[in-house]
Amino acid sequence: MPPPNLMTVDSMIRGVRTLLLDKVRPYRYSDTSLIAALNISLNEGRRLRPDVFLSRYGIEVPQYEEISGAVIPVEAQFRLAFEYGIAGHALMRDQEDVQDQRSTIFLANFENMLVGRRPVIPLEGGTPAPKKQRGQPGQPSET
Repeated sequence: MPPPNLMTVDSMIRGVRTLLLDKVRPYRYSDTSLIAALNISLNEGRRLRPDVFLSRYGIEVPQYEEISGAVIPVEAQFRLAFEYGIAGHALMRDQEDVQDQRSTIFLANFENMLVGRRPVIPLEGGTPAPKKQRGQPGQPSET
């Protein structure tokens, strides 16, 4: 299957469904919720980088009501950022607590890709430090 053409609403939503692991019907995330996330992400992108939209549409940010072949007027280098933004907003509305961290990471990457700043993502997990045993050199032993 060829890579999706991210210039249309339909292909952008398909790309987002891949990020959300939501490719099997019935979908977990409705078309309506993903369109709302697309519109929110476009507005947020306008706030962060107004120059992305100035050349073609002035100060207006396009808004969409359905999944269609309508073109999304975003330059190619920002398309992945908007996919991350849409996924982050969709996850933020999810009822699962575990989705909060994924949402934060997607939204941080969305902002980073638009403004070129490294996101501060807290590191979680990892291997705990080994416990020190009593009587090892350098440690006082109990008497």
